Amino acid sequence: MKGLLKIIRRYSLTAGMIILILLALNAAVFAGIAWLTVCDTKETVYGRESMEKISRELLAGEKDVALSEKGEKLLDGTAFIWAMALDGKGRVVWEHRLPEEIPRSYTLQDVSAFSRWYLKGYPVRTWKSGEFLLVFGCDKEELARYDVLMSIKMFEFLPAYVKTAIAANILIILALIFCFGFRFYHSLKPVAEGIEKLSLGEATELPETGSMEELAKKLNAVSGRLKEQQEKLARRDEARTEWIAGVSHDIRTPLSLIVGYGDKLAEDISLSEENRRMAEAMKRQSLIIRQLIADLNLTSRLLYEAQPLKKKVCSPAALLRNCAAEVYNGGPERLSGGEDEEDFSIEIIVKDEAESLKITADEGLLKRALRNLIGNSIRHNERGCQVTVTLYKDQSKVCWRIEDTGRGIPETVVRNMDRQESPVHIMGLRLAAQIAKAHGGGLAFLNRGDGSYDAEISAEISEPYS
Repeated sequence: MKGLLKIIRRYSLTAGMIILILLALNAAVFAGIAWLTVCDTKETVYGRESMEKISRELLAGEKDVALSEKGEKLLDGTAFIWAMALDGKGRVVWEHRLPEEIPRSYTLQDVSAFSRWYLKGYPVRTWKSGEFLLVFGCDKEELARYDVLMSIKMFEFLPAYVKTAIAANILIILALIFCFGFRFYHSLKPVAEGIEKLSLGEATELPETGSMEELAKKLNAVSGRLKEQQEKLARRDEARTEWIAGVSHDIRTPLSLIVGYGDKLAEDISLSEENRRMAEAMKRQSLIIRQLIADLNLTSRLLYEAQPLKKKVCSPAALLRNCAAEVYNGGPERLSGGEDEEDFSIEIIVKDEAESLKITADEGLLKRALRNLIGNSIRHNERGCQVTVTLYKDQSKVCWRIEDTGRGIPETVVRNMDRQESPVHIMGLRLAAQIAKAHGGGLAFLNRGDGSYDAEISAEISEPYS
């Protein structure tokens, strides 16, 4: 859900920024157009400066009134399409491009009317020049004129009105962002919940409606396929577990007979030395097979979390020493089939900080993991080697590092640890890894630098020093 909220937050911020940018751009464009319009109007149509300059060039003679050459140029440079001058009696005494429809004399009422409005449909501007009244006509097809009366109070409160309008617009924008964001959140929430369920391996069924209809359909299809695959895997795993348990049960009885008969034959003095030696080898190999079957059962139960952990407070140092003693006393890990067992030795190194350490763990399973790792060093070094097991504390973990002077663990074994079908026999290592994982730790491989590895398992410390 945090990811969904992040999407909504980004969506809302982006939408708000876009709206604000658009409003700012609109305001800037509007202000620019207004400024250009005002400037253009001031200079070319309602230019007081131009009318004043032209009025100065209006010359009154004894018989007539005329505009100087400079005044003609100034008038041609404006947007006025005609002009005239009225004397005190309302008569036209000078004209420039004056249309025929424009009267040549006016009453006081006429002057009062057109000076504020239109003259024969032409927008006009007036300017007093001495005893004359200059009248300038604008193009009726391009300009319009309006008289607007505004209250002084309106001008006084205009800044407050503008601020209020801006605040209202911002509130409306925020409300729209919130509404859109909520709708977006409401439509995405089921999809996010469905994805979260799928990530946890749970089935989901989303309503296939609204704007997320297509996405919901695809997620439902994925959920259906995952559910079908999980059911197939569960049936396969159940069949595999039952098969392993059945085979193990069927082998146990004949294997016990083989071990028993082998032991009797090895002790029968009537047999030749060679026959007794073969009987002893048969017994050792049978014990190894029994150990492998037990490992297979255990790894299967750990894989599907069917193995209950019998946890209790124990000492990792004592556990390690007991394990080494069991191996020395002739456990299955020692039965390599060779005759040079006297060439094997186990050295125990317990760091000071780990000597008094106590943990809560299944002591039997941890011994099983250690025996498997120590047994690997014994079984795979036929000419003998020294096995060194170091116990130390690493933050919240207790670690057992198993090293030997033999050939070590081959790189091909390390590469195949995570493969379902492995070309090498690694059941003992996988079992050690599963046991360590069940105790909050793991199995690590330490590179020697020559293409071989040593092993280390760890468990979580759940009890403080005693």
